[in-house]
Amino acid sequence: MQRPESSNPKSPVKVGVISSAHGIRGQVKLHSYLATPEDIFTCPVLTDKTGRKTFGIKLEGRKDNPFIVSIDGVNDRNAAEMLKGIELYGDIKSASKPKKNEWYYSDLKGLEARLSNGKTYGKVLAVYDFGAGDIIEIEFEGGKTEMLPFRESFFGEVNVKKGYLVVIPPEYVEGEPEE
Repeated sequence: MQRPESSNPKSPVKVGVISSAHGIRGQVKLHSYLATPEDIFTCPVLTDKTGRKTFGIKLEGRKDNPFIVSIDGVNDRNAAEMLKGIELYGDIKSASKPKKNEWYYSDLKGLEARLSNGKTYGKVLAVYDFGAGDIIEIEFEGGKTEMLPFRESFFGEVNVKKGYLVVIPPEYVEGEPEE
């Protein structure tokens, strides 16, 4: 499950994104990144990435996740379309806490990737969600990278406190030599 980017309780975290305009009255579709999507409405203040622009939101309707919301000061479709892609940040104290076996993306970035025998495999460079589940990008010594689905078949223990996760690398099959 996609998690907000940071677990630092003193810094705002990415809690959602405005994906598109909805209708002609300035409403937008808002995707929440929180484990309990409705918790986005408990954040006392939502800001852009810089923290300079604030967004007051009001729930108008719901199509699962995304929500249909109105934003203070946005009254027509043209203004709503200008907000497409804006990531919203909020106070982590208001956001839901990760459940067991859930981590914030920022908690995983930078972890040492180890094999089950303890040997270093690489380092977690990034975590992505392209729509079919989380993908972990691992950087090897020398700069090459590999992307693996963040599933039990590829990853064992995740120990954020000790700074590592266990990788179960895929078995690669060599093709037949060309004649």
